[in-house]
Amino acid sequence: MRAESFERLIRWYPPRWRSRYGGEMTALLEDSYAAAADVPLRDRFGLARAGLAERARETGLVGPGQGAADRLRTGSVLVLCGWALVLAAGAIFAKFTDNWSVGTRAADRWVASTGYHTVVVAGGAGSLLVLVAALVVLPAFVRLVRRGGWHTVRRPVYRALACGALAVVLVGGTVGWAHHLSQHDRNGGLPLYGAMFVVTGLAMATALGAATAAAATVGRRVDLGTRPLRALGLMAVGLAGIMALVFAGIVSWWASESVRAPGVLLNGMGNGLPYTSRVVPPTLLMVGLLTTIGLALALAGSVRIVRVVGRGRAIP
Repeated sequence: MRAESFERLIRWYPPRWRSRYGGEMTALLEDSYAAAADVPLRDRFGLARAGLAERARETGLVGPGQGAADRLRTGSVLVLCGWALVLAAGAIFAKFTDNWSVGTRAADRWVASTGYHTVVVAGGAGSLLVLVAALVVLPAFVRLVRRGGWHTVRRPVYRALACGALAVVLVGGTVGWAHHLSQHDRNGGLPLYGAMFVVTGLAMATALGAATAAAATVGRRVDLGTRPLRALGLMAVGLAGIMALVFAGIVSWWASESVRAPGVLLNGMGNGLPYTSRVVPPTLLMVGLLTTIGLALALAGSVRIVRVVGRGRAIP
């Protein structure tokens, strides 16, 4: 195998690690697999797992951290990553619950309606809180660019902008197309539209992931004072609470509909792929999984923040 192939394999590791150990790792791979046609798949997965773990350690997402400021930053980033998952779950939930009240009797809607509106209001509040956090970071970001640090955040920011622009174009095209289709065609009657909907959903998820990665990179690079760091930490804890409300709203709507109007779940988007259920449809199962993982990340980040703010630790 060529040396370039081995160098590509270690791109899972962060740049700082590669600049220090990349040459030795490449030489080791050459010695181990030079005579082989390819690196075994198991070893490729091992390199990927180790590289991602090293990236997580470098960013402070795992491990004890280096100090109070580091804990506040990484705790806030964990909450932000959790929010991205919850936001994706909320978008799927919104599509699944489209016109859900039509299939539910008015007398049986109050629990489900409360849960549904809780998700809507909490989602808006959480998005507003993230926007406020971005405004808090904005002055420090401007100072970073003026000092010549744009090159340290350029790639993830450009990637997020490109993915976001593509997602906006696809969403606009899909919505415009949907207005010219019947309800039957929009809900599986037209396979081409279904494929377009899946592609658009993947583009939105990619844009959300790229935006989160860019925000995390900027958050690590900018210089923030004590007050902005504490403010961001407290907002992150508040965002975690909002995510708990989203989780509670989804669960209450789901539980109510499974008892009062199981037909809504049975006829919901995605039921039948890969199985059919009027209690645990696959789409809601995905929503629950994403929300649970996101809430777990948010709680882990909140614990880091509270341990710093609650104990009054000094932030250098």
